Amino acid sequence: QFLGERRSSLFRIRMTTPEALALSNEANALFVDEDYDSALDLYMQAIEIAPQSADLLVARAAVYLKMEDYPAAIGDTNKAIQLDAGNAKAYFRRGCAWLALNEADKAEADLKKAQEITPEDAAVKKEIAKVAALRKKLKDQEKGFAKKMFG
Repeated sequence: QFLGERRSSLFRIRMTTPEALALSNEANALFVDEDYDSALDLYMQAIEIAPQSADLLVARAAVYLKMEDYPAAIGDTNKAIQLDAGNAKAYFRRGCAWLALNEADKAEADLKKAQEITPEDAAVKKEIAKVAALRKKLKDQEKGFAKKMFG
């Protein structure tokens, strides 16, 4: 789970309409139950009602991450950061998406920003460690490629 979320308070959604809140609550439950397609549909409906909700965009990004649609996750987190530059989950999820795309520098920058906002978050620390492992893997691949080309 992302950032130690629990089912009862999976995402804090700050919205003005009860309809959007109800949709997001239902989507949260579907997310926990790993019904990502249905959760995505409900988040999309909620975002239509409350398009300025950074929290909803970050929640939908979590679904995109689970579905391995990393460009969509990056798009939602970009919008969320524009709306709320202090949203640690947005930086965390964008960092995770960059990591999945083997973009170590971008992943590290976002994860370090998330760490600045939430320094004690174990999930952030874990993902930062994955960046170091990715860098080592990419460096080893480069060495292997160079050896084949010039060795």
